[in-house]
Amino acid sequence: MDALRIVQLMKFELARHFLTKKAWLALLAFALVWLMIYRYGVYEAVNILEQPEFEQFILSIFGNFGMQSLLHWPDAEMAVYSLIASVAFPPFVIYLCSDQFVSDRERGTLRFLSLRATRLEIVLGRFLGHCLSTAVLIAISLVGVIILVALRDISIVPTALGHAMTYELLLLVNLMPFIALMSLLNTVAKSSRMALIYTILLYSIGMIVVTLLQVKLGLPLFFDYLFPGEPIDQIVTLRPDVASAIVWPIIQSALFLGLGFYKFQRGSL
Repeated sequence: MDALRIVQLMKFELARHFLTKKAWLALLAFALVWLMIYRYGVYEAVNILEQPEFEQFILSIFGNFGMQSLLHWPDAEMAVYSLIASVAFPPFVIYLCSDQFVSDRERGTLRFLSLRATRLEIVLGRFLGHCLSTAVLIAISLVGVIILVALRDISIVPTALGHAMTYELLLLVNLMPFIALMSLLNTVAKSSRMALIYTILLYSIGMIVVTLLQVKLGLPLFFDYLFPGEPIDQIVTLRPDVASAIVWPIIQSALFLGLGFYKFQRGSL
């Protein structure tokens, strides 16, 4: 395995996500969506968090997860952002990573790449490239929050920066299983649309089956962690359980990536 070839594949993914006309349109849409979130969600965070009704809502809905601690953050904008991003980024990443191999297989590009890199290098390069692209997009969205914090009170910017860097790392770790899952589904799907359909079916049918088994047969609750994203609510307060919200997503990513490579290694290009 050649690390240099993996880096080159990562660069290719970054170029595809940020340096093409299609990518620029996608980035424009991404920026416009977050601008609306900043304007109609995050910007009003200070006033909303100061309202007693909102505090009671947080305590009643999210109290068991310790999310009431968000009410005491000096950077209220970051607190609201973390709630929104934890919900918004998983489906966005699933869509972003829905075409890791399928279009290249249809065009014959994978056959060309396999002449210059091993299949393991291709899988790792694509996976790490999508992880890096996701990290860049998270950072871009965080820059807007930091600007809002600075406009309100520049003295709390260092606190917001600390929260932002911690949250970026935690969110990226918890998004890695989604990227790895899409790598796996790309080895069996015939198109990116089919990969998305498989993901919807996996979550809808899989969660229904697990819930029924938990209700009828007393299946332990930790089986919920078979699905990517289950511990993502823990990272909102920046004090997650290390085993479930950090170690398990990394293990889960490795398992999905290993299964994807196994299928990719034995499939035709």
